[in-house]
Amino acid sequence: MSRGLHAIVLFPVLAACATSAPGGHGTVTTLSAASAPNAERCPHKVPKEVCARCNPALIPKFQAAKDWCKEHGAPESQCFECHPDLTFDPLPPTPAGADLVEISAQGEDVPALEPHVVPGKVTLFDFYAVWCAPCRKIDEHLFPLLGRRGDLAVRKLNVVSWETPVAERYLRNAASLPYVVVYGKRGQRVAAIAGLDLDAIDRAIDKAGAQ
Repeated sequence: MSRGLHAIVLFPVLAACATSAPGGHGTVTTLSAASAPNAERCPHKVPKEVCARCNPALIPKFQAAKDWCKEHGAPESQCFECHPDLTFDPLPPTPAGADLVEISAQGEDVPALEPHVVPGKVTLFDFYAVWCAPCRKIDEHLFPLLGRRGDLAVRKLNVVSWETPVAERYLRNAASLPYVVVYGKRGQRVAAIAGLDLDAIDRAIDKAGAQ
């Protein structure tokens, strides 16, 4: 997807993501994620356990997190009227001992990536947003890989939107999310990949691991 199209958290695979929640809407959070894959859905097509329409007692929790679409009276993360491609499957668990660190949690600036490169490991910088569906596919692909490869480190940067300091610094020339930058074991930059291309990411990791 290119910048300017709607694309919000927790939905099926798309080629790439390139926007945040539209102006005037709430913040999309992970409060609507199901606790398990294939969780029971309610008539609103939302996991029954987290549906605010079926469980009105949950509404204050969503509103406190600013996860609320005033136009349609529902959590932003459950609003199919605004975001028709929503899905709610949880991410796979992070493997024990995985070298996974978030270095920008809310779009804070990271002046340079090189100080975060792990010596002796392939370091993958994952620029993502919680509203970006393909970004979740990166996690689903990398988490098992982290469990198998002790020479892989992942550093995550939540860009939040295209206007945050970290996005302004690194995504000026990136047409879409996810955006992945791979460094080799000696600290050399090997590849930068925009959009969902798991094969290209695997090739970059293998190349970086061999150098």
